[in-house]
Amino acid sequence: MLALLVLQGRELRALKVNCALMTLTALFLVYMSFSVAWSISDERVIKSLAEALLVFTFCLSIPLSVARFHWFLNTFVLLVILAAMVNCGYSIYLHFALPDYQPFESRMYSLGRLSNPVVGALSYGFATVLAAYMILTEERRIAKVAYIVAALMFLWAIVLTGSRGVYLALAAGLSTGVFLRYPGYLKIQMLGVMFTLAALSLAAYLFLGPELLFSRALSFRPEIWTEFVSRTMAGNIWLGVGMTTGSSFQLPELLIKHPHSVFVATFYYGGAIGLLTYLAMIVKSIFALQQNRALNLRLLGTMLLVSGLTATALDGDEIVTKVNYLWLLIWIPVAIALTRPPAQ
Repeated sequence: MLALLVLQGRELRALKVNCALMTLTALFLVYMSFSVAWSISDERVIKSLAEALLVFTFCLSIPLSVARFHWFLNTFVLLVILAAMVNCGYSIYLHFALPDYQPFESRMYSLGRLSNPVVGALSYGFATVLAAYMILTEERRIAKVAYIVAALMFLWAIVLTGSRGVYLALAAGLSTGVFLRYPGYLKIQMLGVMFTLAALSLAAYLFLGPELLFSRALSFRPEIWTEFVSRTMAGNIWLGVGMTTGSSFQLPELLIKHPHSVFVATFYYGGAIGLLTYLAMIVKSIFALQQNRALNLRLLGTMLLVSGLTATALDGDEIVTKVNYLWLLIWIPVAIALTRPPAQ
């Protein structure tokens, strides 16, 4: 990772990546990994550095693949959608065919690493944004119909999970897609955004019901965030408590196991330095995407980043970790933002 940062400028340009964003990403990953050194745990820094290297090489693999193979981006999106459909379809089948398969309640528990209903909902939300991107860019009608069917399947699965925050993420991501896909057509943009918001709001109200939608309010988010911010300020506000420090506390109603926000978690583990570095990486990703001349990269990356940031503002834990759903919400959008088309 460090070797890449000291390459000559000409060699960096040959990589077809955004050098400034790559540097910020590397700095954030290295800093958060070294925060393990002042954690209250027995974890070794080398393990966190290995996970950081895994994240970094993954982020670089996407821009390098896009630069090498012109068909890579849409093929990657298609394969992820197909994989999500397999998981989604089988999870829905098990939900209805084997009621006892559900561990504790009527919410759908998906297969594999998506067994948590919230994780499942956010992952299917990511797949829905991918399907929406293909609907917006695909010219063949039969392909559009296929992607619409896929999106409806993902939305059905989201409803079955009973999770609510994903609707906000979808509203943000899909509305952004409509705006970017039809620049200069204000009427189409406004109608598209209004339809998207109305459809998602109606679906949430009808399928979740007013009691589930409103009774849980913010699911203790203000209390959770206040607790972890207070812990950080009482300790070391600049450096945080370190990435492997415990992050649980007991509310009267339930045990909280993590900060339930990537932003709060980053501040808790990495302090103000970690949070500011993370925000710098995100802001640079936004600027890099808007300056990208390739419509497909700009559209897909921005839709995923806006959706991911909305979702992770309300949920999530540490993001420097081995493969999990936060790779879908944060690291794939950042990887797309790193990508430069050949002309740039």
